[in-house]
Amino acid sequence: MENPTSASNSSASVQNLSLSLSNLQLNNNGIWADDHILMSNNGGLSMSSTINHSNWSFRGSQANSLYSKIFALATSELGSKYLEELLLSSEDDSRIADNIFYAVFGFLFEFMTDQFAHHVFIKLISSTKYDRLQLITLKLASQSQRDLFLMASSNNYGASSIKKLIELLSISPLIADIVSTLSRVFEHLMITTSGSSIILHCLQVLKNHQTKEPIYQAAMHNFYKVSCHQQGCFSMKNFIKEMRGPRTQQLLFLISQNSVALSKDPYGNYVVQEVIQLENPKFFELTCLALKGQFVDLSMMKSGSHVVEKIMKNNKFEGTIIGQVVNEFLNSNRILKVAKDRFGNYVIQTALKETMRVNRLMYQRLVMRLKQQEGFDSLKFGYGKNVYKFIKASSRFPTC
Repeated sequence: MENPTSASNSSASVQNLSLSLSNLQLNNNGIWADDHILMSNNGGLSMSSTINHSNWSFRGSQANSLYSKIFALATSELGSKYLEELLLSSEDDSRIADNIFYAVFGFLFEFMTDQFAHHVFIKLISSTKYDRLQLITLKLASQSQRDLFLMASSNNYGASSIKKLIELLSISPLIADIVSTLSRVFEHLMITTSGSSIILHCLQVLKNHQTKEPIYQAAMHNFYKVSCHQQGCFSMKNFIKEMRGPRTQQLLFLISQNSVALSKDPYGNYVVQEVIQLENPKFFELTCLALKGQFVDLSMMKSGSHVVEKIMKNNKFEGTIIGQVVNEFLNSNRILKVAKDRFGNYVIQTALKETMRVNRLMYQRLVMRLKQQEGFDSLKFGYGKNVYKFIKASSRFPTC
């Protein structure tokens, strides 16, 4: 049995919607005519037979008023559904679709970013003619609309609208205009969650590497700034995972060459770790080569210590690389300082564990070097206590 309160609310909603729609219909004399909307049994919207679609004709200020009313209607859930149904049922009278198109085009960014109106935008671009899709694309891609495009990109509904447009244009020459726009605002997009999702979606949808070339160029130009941003570092990590083709090598090379500065950055270090995790021999070696001579200093930094540990834990290149890192500790007069450091102690613990696992001789040399340091017993206290405990515990068992 239907809830009386629910039925009452539904009836009120239909009545309000009917009142809103009554202001959308023009008769042949330019006078606003009443319109009637009915709810179907399943809760969907249907138009009554009294609606005369041929009356959707207008000029001048009346047109502007109509567009505003269409947008206002689209911002409600029921109104949005109604306009979508109008688009689906407008084959017999193109003027309906014409008027909705003009409204969307006039309030383009408002439609794209609204919770309900963006559904009308998506339905429109999915069913409209090529020349109108071209008009929408050119408006979005216009340099004069840059700020509005960025605003739309930072909005979840706007991002969804842009991603749908990318899908529709993926094999059209028009996609070049969207890609060009994305490349111009690459840095701004990559430092927001919704914006970066557009870039990543573009990489996933477009199969032609040449089409994505402007985005790849923008990535190489802006990688450092993006990598050193709180949100941008995660966007860049995901970008690296999605990137395909020869430009991937170039971007990884740039990151490897700048790995010292990035490793010292509180956010950039995550991007370096991503390159290390790829286990690509060429770029792993280039990264380690760039960091050579910096392992002691990096170990006593929060961001850098993560990078050093990540390198030593890499199972694919464990033998040679661990030796390279540990040799810097063995040859440093600051090894005890590293072991006592709030971040460095974790690096030394990792070095002890990994050398014990893959190179017992190097493990023994590392332990001996630590024990030879004046003040070794001071490791019992403070941040170094776990290093001290590990050495004492492991000394109870044979090392070979």
